[in-house]
Amino acid sequence: MNSPLSSNLVTDETSAAPTDPIDIFRDARGLFTMVAVDQRGSLRHMLSAGHGNTVVTDEHLTAFKAHVIDAVGDAASGVLLDQDFGFAAATSSRCPVILAADILSSSEPGGPVDIAVLDDAVTAETTERFGAKALKFLLPWHPSRRSEAIDLAYAFMARCRDIGLPGVLEGVVRPREGDTVTSEGFAEALITAAADLTQTQPDLYKTEVVYTSEQDHDLAVATARSISEQLYCPWVVLSSGVSGENFPSAAAAAVTGGASGFLAGRAVWSEATSAPQPEAYLKTHAANNLQKITDRVWASLA
Repeated sequence: MNSPLSSNLVTDETSAAPTDPIDIFRDARGLFTMVAVDQRGSLRHMLSAGHGNTVVTDEHLTAFKAHVIDAVGDAASGVLLDQDFGFAAATSSRCPVILAADILSSSEPGGPVDIAVLDDAVTAETTERFGAKALKFLLPWHPSRRSEAIDLAYAFMARCRDIGLPGVLEGVVRPREGDTVTSEGFAEALITAAADLTQTQPDLYKTEVVYTSEQDHDLAVATARSISEQLYCPWVVLSSGVSGENFPSAAAAAVTGGASGFLAGRAVWSEATSAPQPEAYLKTHAANNLQKITDRVWASLA
């Protein structure tokens, strides 16, 4: 299982050449500093709500994703996109692309994603067209359905092996109920999910972080250390559920505990969804937001 952080990061830029296919998504210092723009229904809702509940077309989604990737392309070490609305962004990306291989839905209208199935339309031909270097699958994990989650994770990783690409497995606790509503219960669930899903040998694991304020710092570090002890692969944190203001510190806490970086979406670009001119806002702020997260993570390691 994962040893301390130093084994997951390349701190000497001269030795940063990829040794594993997933390493193509590391930056020059060995950190994963990636941006996620694979949101579909949730992004449509965010853009609509941010502009007076206006109708958001497929073309709006496609353009927004392309603008995000254009804004962060020189700062991100990788980007996560979907095949539905991400093709324009993928073809113009200046860094490696991860392609989402999931179809996501919610058991409650307007609720969080808690249902995922493999997207059979993501084939070898699709990944070649997108220029994808890895696949990603968001997997809702719940204590009462552990074996079901493991089986689905195995199916995703088998798909990755068939296509010949690394697999990024995203384990999220859904639904949040009962003990998982508390920070401590949520932390325990994240650790157990990592222990379950590492059996399927993902190339990179992606998960949530326990962080609502600075008061959660110690718990976030301890949780990250426990997750690191479970995994046989490097892992990163996502930004959903954490405010943009808090995410740099949350990511730093995770990396202190053994994570190898982040794959952040909303913390980088969510404010643009309500800006009068999203493209202009992204050009001005998105790369800066990404750099703040990266700088805060490296400062925690100094």
